[in-house]
Amino acid sequence: MAVKIPRVDPRAPAIVIDIGNSTVSVATWHNDQVKTPLSVPIDDMPKFEQVLEAHCKDCPTGRPAACVIGSVVPAALERIRAFVGDKLNKDPLVVGEKVALPIDVECEQPETVGIDRICSAGAAYDRLQTACVVVDFGSAVTVDLISDDGALIGGAIFPGPRMQLRALHEYTAGLPAVEPAFPESVYGRNTAEAMQTGVCRGVAGAVRNLVEGYATALNRWPQVLATGGDLELMMPHCDFLDTPVQHLVLRGIGVAYTRHIAQDMGV
Repeated sequence: MAVKIPRVDPRAPAIVIDIGNSTVSVATWHNDQVKTPLSVPIDDMPKFEQVLEAHCKDCPTGRPAACVIGSVVPAALERIRAFVGDKLNKDPLVVGEKVALPIDVECEQPETVGIDRICSAGAAYDRLQTACVVVDFGSAVTVDLISDDGALIGGAIFPGPRMQLRALHEYTAGLPAVEPAFPESVYGRNTAEAMQTGVCRGVAGAVRNLVEGYATALNRWPQVLATGGDLELMMPHCDFLDTPVQHLVLRGIGVAYTRHIAQDMGV
């Protein structure tokens, strides 16, 4: 049985874990930085164990001060929570439970907003301290607006490039399975290129339209941060994106943990 430890050493590295829809990302959080992030398929527990052990070995004592999890998949959260607790003999902390959210959420039904969106928003505002937009090019694309006061006030969600292309293949009789890409020609010269340019340029156009709408609501153009698994694919074709930030969700989990420690210490 895992043993609960009420306090953790704020000077020691912690392990942060982001459980997404298809992958689990693990990193070390130390000195307000995400270090050596690695991702594994969500159902591959042997690889997850290897990655977890590697990060533990990177800690000076061979053990992290804490393990902090953010998750959008309840079943995977329970599985990984139990595994980490048994492995480290320490109950992991979970963002949204014992660890407070890293940003206020002023959406309707805030309890339904994904932890990944909240953590990305928290990391973005912690970095910029002003109104901004966060674009996450993941399985689903999210485009979220953070206010000047530091609250997630709303956003948009739609299928990402891979999900769209998979749907085209699986729900039609004749369209092939293709990977996301930007063909040289704006118009597809064959069926595969037509699918790629339609989906990928369509995603870029949708994100631009949303950011322009948010700018109108703010009465100024906001800083736009971008992250996600398809960031490298999309960034060169979205000239309105200001700053690419890898692993923004992990950063948000780290920010939430740092604030949790400060509160625990009475700082």
